[in-house]
Amino acid sequence: MPFWNGLALILAGAIGFALTPDDTPHTRAFWQGIIEHEYAVPAGQSLPDLTRELTGLLGSPDPDLRDEVSYSILAAWIYQKRTIEPAGLRPLMATLLGNLTADIGGAGTDAVLKRSFSALVLSIVAARDNAAPFLAEAEYRDLLDRALGYLAAERDVRGYDEEKGWIHSAAHTADLLKFLGRNRHLRPADQVRVLDAVSSKLHGAPVVFTHGEDERFARAILSLVARTDFTPAEFGAWVERSAPKRLTTSRPSAADLRARQNVTNLFAKLEVLLTLQDSPPAPVASARDSLRRALKALY
Repeated sequence: MPFWNGLALILAGAIGFALTPDDTPHTRAFWQGIIEHEYAVPAGQSLPDLTRELTGLLGSPDPDLRDEVSYSILAAWIYQKRTIEPAGLRPLMATLLGNLTADIGGAGTDAVLKRSFSALVLSIVAARDNAAPFLAEAEYRDLLDRALGYLAAERDVRGYDEEKGWIHSAAHTADLLKFLGRNRHLRPADQVRVLDAVSSKLHGAPVVFTHGEDERFARAILSLVARTDFTPAEFGAWVERSAPKRLTTSRPSAADLRARQNVTNLFAKLEVLLTLQDSPPAPVASARDSLRRALKALY
């Protein structure tokens, strides 16, 4: 095999997409040029090919390449500029959904980056569907099911690394649930599924979240509270069953303390967000009061 062809294949494996013998990865300067030209697709370039290449870069350990290049351009093409049409969004979704299970179950490696940032880009796809509907109900339900599955399965919940930047799998999944929670296809029964999934994550997390995850989950739940089909009684029941029980021993387990802090932080942040609303409608006021009663018991 010629040297340059071999090098191209090595580079392709490193960033996660296939190259033909005549292809090479685009340079950082190429991508920066797209950003500087208001995200216009360069003349002579294939939008599907560029999208696939950017999707591969979501797993890069280089935070600038991952956040400032890959995510930034994809978000612009999907939502702000709507450069990618629905016909192109569907194969992109398939790739991103597949990424959610890549090496799932592990922790402490760079594999989480592709999963986490795929969830983040899926949140932009969900926001696009809210603004300009294109997903059939079956497609939406598959996206919701797999988002909830990823939330439960992800074990690497690191928030930030000084070298590799934001990792944030929990926050990115919360962003996805936020936009899914606003969708026309969400059923009343799905609201309980989302609430219970968030509660389970907070109770079972191996850490106390300290990188803004509580607010991101609170905003996901706020999407449910703001719906016209929101049911305060079911929300109140969720608050009661999710609230940590009063400590009955002077030596509680570390897991119990983590869960207590995570849920308390979520309740407090959500209560603040609801309190900031002027003259809230009765269902929203009811949700706020349910949280206040729980917080009073916790404090």
